[in-house]
Amino acid sequence: MRDGGRFAAPQLACNDMGQSAEWSAVQSVPALDSTDIHLWRWRLADDAVAYAVLQQHLSEDERDHAARFRFEPDRRRYIAAHGMLRCIVACYVAERPDQLRFRYQKYGRPALVGQRDRCLDFNVSHSGKLVLLAVARARNVGVDVEQIRADIDADKIAERFFSPDEVRMLRSLPGDERPQAFFRCWTRKEAYVKACGEGLAIALDSFGVTLAPGDPARFIRGVDPSWQLLGFAAACGYPAALAYNGGPAHVRFLAANLLLAR
Repeated sequence: MRDGGRFAAPQLACNDMGQSAEWSAVQSVPALDSTDIHLWRWRLADDAVAYAVLQQHLSEDERDHAARFRFEPDRRRYIAAHGMLRCIVACYVAERPDQLRFRYQKYGRPALVGQRDRCLDFNVSHSGKLVLLAVARARNVGVDVEQIRADIDADKIAERFFSPDEVRMLRSLPGDERPQAFFRCWTRKEAYVKACGEGLAIALDSFGVTLAPGDPARFIRGVDPSWQLLGFAAACGYPAALAYNGGPAHVRFLAANLLLAR
């Protein structure tokens, strides 16, 4: 996965990955109150102009970081994810994207510095050709998306990171269902860990989530009841999950391409 994930994980069919998300294309950022969560999606495109604009949104440190990537696809994903984060978050706080200042917590989770809207919480994830950004107010959010891959040893990785119950459930499924179940489980766990902002300090086998086909995303054990979990298909072949606290929320699925094309 990415963003400091535990392993670097191409592409299968898109059935039964969670609820199918319908993304609404918007040209401006909608109002966000404490009962809302906005989930933004942007599809990466081979658009040199868009990447040039996004790169200009980055801080000097972020541009330096992007330049250090060895492979161009990795560099472009980084620029897209961080440029998108700045572009959209800036709309919520009425600031220029390149003027935003972030402080990074111990495990790399960014937060705004010096802004009036200090209750704003956000989290970004990118994989393959997709970038997701979750934004909320007065609650913690975490999002994770993964492009399903068939070239990994899911059983071996599950044995290392999943709980015994999750490993047993994964092994009980037919072979052709295991890759999707593995990534359902992985994204749900990563979304929670990212929302907590504690990174590797939270062992993935210390809490349990659902992973079976048709079973709604939820925590099974090891997590405070105030936390909620939503599993969904970000696109064909891209299972994703959102974790959040603070009680019930209205989640809106928003397509960012028109917003970024302004």
